Amino acid sequence: MKKILVATTIILGICMCLIFICANLYIDYNLRKYSVYYAHNMEHKDGTHPEMAMALENMDVIYNPNKKNIRYRDDGGFIIYNTFSDSERVIIKYGVSEEKSRYIFYDVVDKDYFFDEAFRLEYGYDSSTGLDEIDIKTVDQDALYKDIYKNFGFIVEANVNRKPRINLQKQFNKKYYKRFN
Repeated sequence: MKKILVATTIILGICMCLIFICANLYIDYNLRKYSVYYAHNMEHKDGTHPEMAMALENMDVIYNPNKKNIRYRDDGGFIIYNTFSDSERVIIKYGVSEEKSRYIFYDVVDKDYFFDEAFRLEYGYDSSTGLDEIDIKTVDQDALYKDIYKNFGFIVEANVNRKPRINLQKQFNKKYYKRFN
């Protein structure tokens, strides 16, 4: 009788551990897969773009539409190429450097724009003039963001209306609110 009680307790403990692990993995997966939807429905400060940041950060689990002239690459970071011709293309890239997220937009006119983890413009370089740093106060940021969304906004559009079965908006807000405010 004692052996059955011990065996039952051990099996019950193992089952509880497996349920706990699976539940936590599902929560993480849900937050990543529907991150664009959650980011769209979260309050955020003007000048931040959480939908684009979440789309680029979670490219491995969100829906990536197949489009003409679009190529995805995910070796170490996530890169999306939008190729107009052999010589003209724009690139947007996500990577982690120094323990924080970094987004880079490479423009057709040889300008590189670097964004922080909230997708706010930090600095830029103009490689056509010998990698001179661009004063971000002179950059028309609204036009820059329109250009980014014109070239890569289809990723946000494809994922913003994908509603999760289990809505974890409160957990998403708890995790990312400080980042985008």
